[in-house]
Amino acid sequence: MSTIRILDEDEVPEAARELVKRIKTREKRVFGIDALSNIWGSMTYYPEYMKANWERSRATMQRGDVPPLTKEMVASAVSVTNSCEY
Repeated sequence: MSTIRILDEDEVPEAARELVKRIKTREKRVFGIDALSNIWGSMTYYPEYMKANWERSRATMQRGDVPPLTKEMVASAVSVTNSCEY
């Protein structure tokens, strides 16, 4: 399986820095973690791709009546069931 080196905070392109701050704020609020998760960190190379995925995440995972943590748990269970390597 190929890997993507996660950039250190000071290496993140300027175009992605504000979005990284917003994502970290959300992850701290929802999950209680201070670090940017690897899935987001791997997208910092391509700020426009990261932004598109952030908007998709906001539409599917952050809105609605089902709590975000429950949605994440369902997504994780589906990944395990499908033998996802990530």
